[in-house]
Amino acid sequence: MGKGLVSVMMPAYNAEQFIAEAIDSVLAQTYPRWELLVVNDGSVDATADIVARYTDPRIKLIHKENGGEASARNVALDHSTGEFIAYLDADDAYLPHHLSALVDYLNVHPGRDAVYTDGFHFDQTGKRMQPLSARRRGPFEGRIFEEVVRASDVFGPPLCVMLRHQLVAEHRLRYDTRIVIGPDWDFFVRFADLGTFGYVDDRTCLYRVHETNISVQVGMQRRAGYLAICRENAIKLPNFNTCSVETRAAVFYDLLINLLAGQPEKQAAVTEWTQFQALPAAEQARLLRLLASQSLLSENGQPAFVRHWLAESRRLNPADRRGAVLAALYRLNPAVSRVFLRLKSLRNPGTVNLPLSDVK
Repeated sequence: MGKGLVSVMMPAYNAEQFIAEAIDSVLAQTYPRWELLVVNDGSVDATADIVARYTDPRIKLIHKENGGEASARNVALDHSTGEFIAYLDADDAYLPHHLSALVDYLNVHPGRDAVYTDGFHFDQTGKRMQPLSARRRGPFEGRIFEEVVRASDVFGPPLCVMLRHQLVAEHRLRYDTRIVIGPDWDFFVRFADLGTFGYVDDRTCLYRVHETNISVQVGMQRRAGYLAICRENAIKLPNFNTCSVETRAAVFYDLLINLLAGQPEKQAAVTEWTQFQALPAAEQARLLRLLASQSLLSENGQPAFVRHWLAESRRLNPADRRGAVLAALYRLNPAVSRVFLRLKSLRNPGTVNLPLSDVK
């Protein structure tokens, strides 16, 4: 790995509209030790031609068949030769001091494995809007695995992050190509499980919001499916059970109630995982009661699952009055229990979902 060299990864698919602006922002960096790895992911527009016009030898154009962002990032990782890894999507941009700010931090803090900064959202015309930090928790420093597991809004878009390449190489970290929405979050969860992060309180980059963002194009059901894979991957990490009960319960709530809604077979399978059963009995009971309630309110709810979840909820926490009332009403008449839940939902409208801002 080249000492002091930053490998900037840029997946590009039909990116002709903004890619020149993105590349120009790298050329404008005050830090000169970089290589820009543009991975042309099977573009059918002028993306490759635009990149080919640049003669700076630090810009490397790599062609591949279309396979999605995760596979393009893996190709970039395979070609990276720098001490550091940085992110820049083909529709985003760096401010001139971005690389220098992050490299300086990592040089001064050899005990940190990664660092992130603040930045701005900006639109198609280049107008700057709210800062990235307006949609984040934190900032957090040190071992932030639990915070990253809880939700993707620690960093938001990946362009604000820089990693030490050595940790990635030592553990052979790669992107999960099954994931279209959230591959960076999934990768950062696994990185945060291994390393520590620092934070630079400076706005150094620009994240573009426009109608061709992949997160805008993908339907809600497919989005939920991809984010469910992110959740499942995190839960199966060895250190997941070191997270607080609150975080683990929140992750299972998001997976079971939000992301796998309407899929009782998958929901039931998750409740058999050792990680779910490692939750305190009262938390398991609460989640099972919520699964039963959700299924009761669904047009496609399946009585066998409802009965099982209610029975298990009562077994795990006999003192839960809500579970006792719901189970009694269900035994009396499923339709009555459904009316009860609908009236209750009118008194307490809406569900508070975990923040997943700027998942790409």
